[in-house]
Amino acid sequence: MATNSGVADEVVTLRLPATLPIDDLPRVALAALLRIHRIDPADVGDLAASVQDMANEMNASGSDVTVDYRIDGSEVAVDLSGDGRTLRITAPRR
Repeated sequence: MATNSGVADEVVTLRLPATLPIDDLPRVALAALLRIHRIDPADVGDLAASVQDMANEMNASGSDVTVDYRIDGSEVAVDLSGDGRTLRITAPRR
């Protein structure tokens, strides 16, 4: 896991190779970040389940998956890249 810190944002990147099953890693990484930022998981709804489902779908196609997590004052955003596409899943912070 890599961290890129900047003045405006912080991004944590998780890179998952296609050769290994990813299991629950994307969901667990999100849970850890929510805890660090003191965000109640219930406040971001079904974000964790959506991230896990999309990461598993990309990985099942035989693709490496890159997951970028961004948390700012107004939202939690997760960008998933793999399988020739990039998806953004967001949830507002309450």
